[in-house]
Amino acid sequence: MPTKIEKVSEFIFQSHQHGDTFSNLENDMKPKDFAEAYDIQKRLRQKLPRGPLGGYKIALSSKIQQDYHNITQPVYGGLFRKEIFNSPKVIVLKNYHRMSVEFELAFELSDRIVDSTIHRNPENIFLDISNVMPAIELVDDRGANYEGLDPLSLACDNAWSGGLVLGEPIDDWMEKDFLDIQSICEWNQEPKLMANVLDAKPFENLCWLINELHSCQSELKPGMIIITGSVFRVRQAKIGDKINHILSDHGTVSIDVV
Repeated sequence: MPTKIEKVSEFIFQSHQHGDTFSNLENDMKPKDFAEAYDIQKRLRQKLPRGPLGGYKIALSSKIQQDYHNITQPVYGGLFRKEIFNSPKVIVLKNYHRMSVEFELAFELSDRIVDSTIHRNPENIFLDISNVMPAIELVDDRGANYEGLDPLSLACDNAWSGGLVLGEPIDDWMEKDFLDIQSICEWNQEPKLMANVLDAKPFENLCWLINELHSCQSELKPGMIIITGSVFRVRQAKIGDKINHILSDHGTVSIDVV
C-alpha cells in the first residue's frame, strides 16, 4: 500500500499532467502539518519532469498574508534550474495554466551556504550571498481561487513555482544602502508603481528560509538562487503585456508576454 506521501504527491502530479485547476487538499489527503507538506512537495518535485533544483522561492511572505491564512511563517517551494532565465525574456503564456508575476530581489548563494552549523541572522547573512539581482517571479497558480487558500496545500504543490527571470547582478552590492533602493514596476503604459525593496523584508526572509532548509537537511548548494517575496501584489499576466522591474539605477528585468 502506498504511503500518504506517495499517494498525495501522485494525486498532485496527475493534476499537473491533466491541467486540472488547483484545489485545496481535503480529508485524508490533507497533510497534518508543514513537515508532512514539505515531504509531499519534495516527492512531487521528483515526479515532475522539470529537472534538478536551481534554488527556492517564498510565498505568503508578508505578515498580512500570514495573518489572513492563520499561519506564522511563509511557505517555500523549489525553483527548477532550467526555469531560471536571464532578462530580457519572452514568456509564452500557453505554457502555463495561469501565470502571474511578482517583483523581487534574487540572491545567489555563496560557498558558505554548505555550513549548516550557523544560525543565519541579519548580521551574518551577507556571507551567504555572492550576488543580488532584480528579478521577476513567474507564478503558476493553476487557476486557484485565492479565497480560502490552504497554506498546507500550497506547500504540497511547490508553492506554485513557475520560474524566474533575472537581471544583472548589482555592482558592489555589499556597499549599497538598500534603504535608498526603490523597486519600480512598469506595466505597459500604466502609471509606475514604486516601493522600497526592503518593504518585502528580503534579508530577514532569506535568513528564515536558509535556517528552515538546513533544519530539515534540504538541498542547498553554492550558486543556487533564492527569492524571498514580492514588494508589490501578485498580478495576473496576459498576452501583449510588457513588464519591467527596475531597481533604481541598479538594473532592470524585462519580460514580454506572448
